[in-house]
Amino acid sequence: MSLDPLTSIIISPKNDVESLTIVSLAEALHIPCIVSAQPHGATLDAEPNLVDRIRETNPVAHDIVIVEMPNVSTEDKLRELGFDVHVVDHHRYESLDRMKKESSLEQIRVLFDMDDTTLRIAGFDPVLIRGVGLIDRGFVWELAKENVPEADRKRMIAHYREQNAILDPDQAKEEKAAMSAWKKREEIDGVIVVTIPNPALRIREAISFLAAQDFSEAPVTVIYQPGRIVYIQETPTALALQQTFGGFTFGQNLCWGKPIDADGNLPTVDEVIAAHRLALLTN
Repeated sequence: MSLDPLTSIIISPKNDVESLTIVSLAEALHIPCIVSAQPHGATLDAEPNLVDRIRETNPVAHDIVIVEMPNVSTEDKLRELGFDVHVVDHHRYESLDRMKKESSLEQIRVLFDMDDTTLRIAGFDPVLIRGVGLIDRGFVWELAKENVPEADRKRMIAHYREQNAILDPDQAKEEKAAMSAWKKREEIDGVIVVTIPNPALRIREAISFLAAQDFSEAPVTVIYQPGRIVYIQETPTALALQQTFGGFTFGQNLCWGKPIDADGNLPTVDEVIAAHRLALLTN
């Protein structure tokens, strides 16, 4: 049974294309929405004056839909206040497994019964909305898995990148840096390694799009940003790497990331590849 917008609230960040799309849909379909200003890594406990804002946003709210802002204790407190809490997520964190096959956008569409007709009436192109959900679920590779026609794939990818540019004024700079790093990529034990020396740039998606242009099948790729984060993408060893180093998984547990910790520690490329190779041998 779908949720009633009149008695619901969506709580969501607006820090990537998927969450931007969720917020846009909520606004167009008149679903009350609290938009968090938190960047990537948003958590519910860090949201200021949450209960007051819920009551101000929709005094008759009963269902609270929380999008990718994990914090079990705050969720439980909302339940104690009488709210029905619906968690929308598809990531696996260090101490919390919220991995699902469906992307958060796809889950929101089900919760509020947003079929293609509803999207069209609200002024959206269902093909493009589907594309955002699929790309967030399993990146560009998911479009081929779902047999999306080539013309639609191109439209979906173009739309996704256009929406990302709305959020990220540095996208052109990041894409230029990504291209430079991609041209200098190495291959170690069958793994592509891309090093980004500037820790201030968000670069993962730009590298991923370049990989999708150059490879017909998803390559295992390490993206290393000293001083910021390390990722490995499109590998069955993502869960093993999380168990070894901590961090989080995404992309249906085929991708892993580990930000630099408070003490400045970050796994090196050699350490990541060694753990990846060991996991392949032992699993």
